[in-house]
Amino acid sequence: MPDSSTPIITNLKSHPARPGRIRVEIDDQYAFELSRKVILAKGVSEGERLTPERLKELEAIAAREAAVGLLARRERSRAELATALRRKRLDPELIENVLHDLEKEKLLSDERFAGAWVNTRRRLSPRGRAALSYELKQKGIRKKNIDQAISNYSRADELGALRELIEGRLARYAASGDDRAKVKHRLLGFLARRGFAYEDVEHVLREHFPGWA
Repeated sequence: MPDSSTPIITNLKSHPARPGRIRVEIDDQYAFELSRKVILAKGVSEGERLTPERLKELEAIAAREAAVGLLARRERSRAELATALRRKRLDPELIENVLHDLEKEKLLSDERFAGAWVNTRRRLSPRGRAALSYELKQKGIRKKNIDQAISNYSRADELGALRELIEGRLARYAASGDDRAKVKHRLLGFLARRGFAYEDVEHVLREHFPGWA
């Protein structure tokens, strides 16, 4: 039986920026968010005293809803999602349980995330394979998943992307009126930041842009 020392829901506030989301305050402190649907289905109300079991139930629902909401916006790595959930001050054990469940349900997958990351980079912002590997490592992706994703980005793909980047950047830099040495210096710096090896850049220049080799 709950007693006077049991935590109490002191306020339920509609989220100002997200319709359908309710901010739950316990003992006058923000605790977590729940959907309005859950609030109604679970009979959550102001003044309710929360037993440990009831509190854990609502926290678990809040953690899952938060995780699913984040994944609905974009694909995320496991490490990214864990970090985002920790920022919401959710219990670490609940976070781990939610991540485990989402992986079992195939809603969360580092393998899929890594593949999607490489494909998006190829289409929208090409990088060398070394840079892609580094970026995925920073996202908390394990080496085996990185290697698998990178294996689908062949050397021919990498050199093709490099050629397109050089073609676009050379035209832009040359139009600035800078001398050839400065243009090439800027080009090499840009491509190095994109993770392309110097040897590959020189190869593509000799092959397709001999005047700049």
